[in-house]
Amino acid sequence: MVAIVTPPDGARYEPGEKISLTVAAAASRNVIRVEIMLDGQIVAVQPNPEPSLTFSTRIEYAPRAQGRLRLSAVAVDSAGVASAPYTITLIVGDESSAALPPIEMTPVIGPGGCVLMADFVEDVNVPDGTPIPAGTTFVKTWRMRNTSSCDWGEGYAIAFFSDTPMHPTGSEPIRPTPSNGLFEVSVPLTAPTQPGIYTTTWRLRDPAGRFFGNRVFAVIRVP
Repeated sequence: MVAIVTPPDGARYEPGEKISLTVAAAASRNVIRVEIMLDGQIVAVQPNPEPSLTFSTRIEYAPRAQGRLRLSAVAVDSAGVASAPYTITLIVGDESSAALPPIEMTPVIGPGGCVLMADFVEDVNVPDGTPIPAGTTFVKTWRMRNTSSCDWGEGYAIAFFSDTPMHPTGSEPIRPTPSNGLFEVSVPLTAPTQPGIYTTTWRLRDPAGRFFGNRVFAVIRVP
């Protein structure tokens, strides 16, 4: 499996500006490289110097074309098998704002008109690629920071965003957090019953149910 962690889908760049992609991958037979493709053609390759079950890397790409670019990341394992592509659309240069993906391009406005933001800091436990027995419940904890200019009160939560659901309700409340404050959020998850490598992706959600901030992941291996 592979995911483009940053930039978000729908991000805008100026012509000539380099795009820095953060890519995370996992494979049961070790990740040997990550490929970046534009419209099906490989434009960048990042080898894994020490093939491993999980691999996170940063790849820079300077687009030659303007407009809407569909960039895909693919992970390749030691048997030469490629993952399904993970695709985002980026905007380079001018384009009508009506054509932009609204979910990522529209800021989420919180109390007093501040833009709600949150940054991932680190995984507290269950590192990516941790083996979890089939059907077993475990707790994943992330450390994050409130990078909004306002405090968060009651009603904020972390919620399932994409990939594999492993939680019965799909959300857990988070405690009130001041601006620039660190906080830890823990989510009880249940591993799927079939062997494989699974990713579950979560984001913060405001009291109105709007997603904002960095995505966070749990990547597990079910033997």
